[in-house]
Amino acid sequence: MALVSALPDSLPYLSFLACIMGLSWRIGRWCQGASASVLLFPVPQTAFAGWRRLAAEVCLLRGAHAGDPGLWIGAWPLHAALALLAVGHVRAFVDFPGLWRALGLSPADVDTLASVSGGAVGVIAMAACLYLLARRGLVKRVREITRAEDVLSLLLLLAVILSGNSLRFGPQVDLVRVRAYFAAMATLHPVPMPDVPGFAAHFLLVQLLAVWAPWSKLAHAPGLFVAKSALYR
Repeated sequence: MALVSALPDSLPYLSFLACIMGLSWRIGRWCQGASASVLLFPVPQTAFAGWRRLAAEVCLLRGAHAGDPGLWIGAWPLHAALALLAVGHVRAFVDFPGLWRALGLSPADVDTLASVSGGAVGVIAMAACLYLLARRGLVKRVREITRAEDVLSLLLLLAVILSGNSLRFGPQVDLVRVRAYFAAMATLHPVPMPDVPGFAAHFLLVQLLAVWAPWSKLAHAPGLFVAKSALYR
């Protein structure tokens, strides 16, 4: 019984550990692969030029745009929205009152700005994810190479986005209680999850996504860095 009662407090740590171990294993396997014997033309003349080319590839998804513009239409907005959402989620862990005062923003102004911008980005992420899901079923050549894990990954990501949007557009979330929860978790003194409507479902889905991601195509981001750094070095 003690083990069962401790599971909710232990689950975030176990999920984080599983994610880190899975990513480390996959990155290790990628790094052990054979190095590229032919560099992509034009070859960067300096290391900085190579990293700049890699950054452009990652930020603009130029390979996806060149190879499949239909994929890029959904993939680039989704990646950009997820990056912005990740930045916005920093406020769930720590606040920056000094920065807000320097910018002349009151706490109410910051909350309004976060609500409007975060809501808009959340809708974009949802729309892009739905587009990619629909494309899996409606485009013949994509449907032919689609596997169950591809659909599962998109459905799980969509569930995370939808649960996050429900928090964004639902009753106002008490960020003070959420920050206290994560602060206690960071110090290895977990406390009960805050009684914020929808928070438990969203956090659990995020943990499921973290455990699943290293073993799915969602882990293509670190793989892209490994592959492209070899080609552009």
